[in-house]
Amino acid sequence: MISNRIKEKFKMLPITYKILNENIQSKKVDFKTYKYGENIKQYYRVYNGDINKPIIFFIHGGGWWHGSPKTSSYIGKFFCDKGYTVVLPAYRLAPLYKYPEQINDVFTAISHYLSNQCKIGNKKIIVMGFSAGGELATNIVFNFKKQKEFNIKKNIFCGLITLAGVLDFEKCKSKHSVLLIENYLGKELSLIEINPIKLLENNDINIPVLCLHGKKDPLIDIENSISFVNKIRDLGGNAKLKILEDKYHSDIITLVIGKGENESKIILDFIEDI
Repeated sequence: MISNRIKEKFKMLPITYKILNENIQSKKVDFKTYKYGENIKQYYRVYNGDINKPIIFFIHGGGWWHGSPKTSSYIGKFFCDKGYTVVLPAYRLAPLYKYPEQINDVFTAISHYLSNQCKIGNKKIIVMGFSAGGELATNIVFNFKKQKEFNIKKNIFCGLITLAGVLDFEKCKSKHSVLLIENYLGKELSLIEINPIKLLENNDINIPVLCLHGKKDPLIDIENSISFVNKIRDLGGNAKLKILEDKYHSDIITLVIGKGENESKIILDFIEDI
């Protein structure tokens, strides 16, 4: 694990430059910013694409304590260049704001978008999330109590894609991931009761799911994706797992930077199949 963390840090140097360059290039792509609350972090960006294609609602990672649509604008550019409408929500961050405020924020953001900005009649949405954003994305799709609270119909969601997602708190074994989860949840809450994988229990799992994870991930153990996919399959759902042999954690995001990579086709084919 330690060896992989060191190797990942060296690998991220050129990737960080690429992200910065793509974020600069993304300013040339038309997008609009909308507020959904009073806090500086309560906003979302919209990159409008082909109205005949599904919307991609992409939730950034960052351990629930950093990141934003501004630093992830390359994602909006990647999918918008391929004709998709992309919504990038921001949310309030830990440790000042803890669970479930981040979940409430992404629900408020998607509710605001659907009520005020969405121009697609059938409102079919594919939810995506990277790392901690995978936990938030899972709540958007499978937290039926929250959907009811925010008056969101679950049938508007047609797919879930996670990249190195935090999907099973009990499978997070690295010291860093444990600290991130404590920073997000606090020490009073039970990991078992609010574990994202628990959302699958007693639910009708009829939405296609794709989980991608790097085999060398030193931060979020690959067992997160394995156990999540297995749980969906056990419940009779449709879930695919793609293990990327040479990926660590943060570098999996290169699948949605610039022109992407060979493995980007896994994501694009999944979306097209939907």
